[in-house]
Amino acid sequence: MSIEDIAEQLKKLGENIILIYAFNATGKTRLSVAYKNATKNSDNGQHTGVYYNAFSEDLFVWDNDEDNGGANIKLNILPSSLNRFHSFLYENPDAVMDKLAMYSPKFNFKLNPYENLENGIESITFVTNDDEDVPIKISRGEERIFVWCFFLALLEVDGWSNTQDAHIFIDDPVSSLDEHNIYVTAETVFQQIERHYLKKKIIITTHHIGLFSILVDRLKKGEKSDRYKNLTKVFP
Repeated sequence: MSIEDIAEQLKKLGENIILIYAFNATGKTRLSVAYKNATKNSDNGQHTGVYYNAFSEDLFVWDNDEDNGGANIKLNILPSSLNRFHSFLYENPDAVMDKLAMYSPKFNFKLNPYENLENGIESITFVTNDDEDVPIKISRGEERIFVWCFFLALLEVDGWSNTQDAHIFIDDPVSSLDEHNIYVTAETVFQQIERHYLKKKIIITTHHIGLFSILVDRLKKGEKSDRYKNLTKVFP
């Protein structure tokens, strides 16, 4: 069965919560792309849902400023269709920090917009909580957490997820995270399920058995499972 066939099967499922466990390199990211293509609006080709996957993470690229000894090291954001929603985050920086708070970050950050804010945020500068004058490079795990929280904040911006509101496809948001932060990420994913499960389809794919097990347990056996278990499809 091809990735495209699986995407069509997911599209036809009646359940609103779909949880898929699969090893790395088995095509989870390609499945998110195939699902995006399978669910496009047939009239205008527009996306009907929103996606977090490797392509989302790849929009963030480090500029190590090696010529200046890292004096202006920053995390650049490559231009994309999401840039037009960045102004909300720049004008409300607590939107991202509120999502980060659950992770108890040991860093702070500054959003650096383009000269014309309509073009979005150009980069992010990170600093320690003790010294806000010296830019730092955060770890790979901290970077993944930041990007995930940036995405969660974007989900609340008018004009994106409330317009492309058919589904949310979340592909492996726990790369490079330790066990504690995987548990916290599971909580942030479950918050999205709680908020949206009656209104749109939510698809989560992961290679991490811990994240998968936490979500299955909460959806099928947890204290609120009566809400979700009949609306949940699990593919172990």
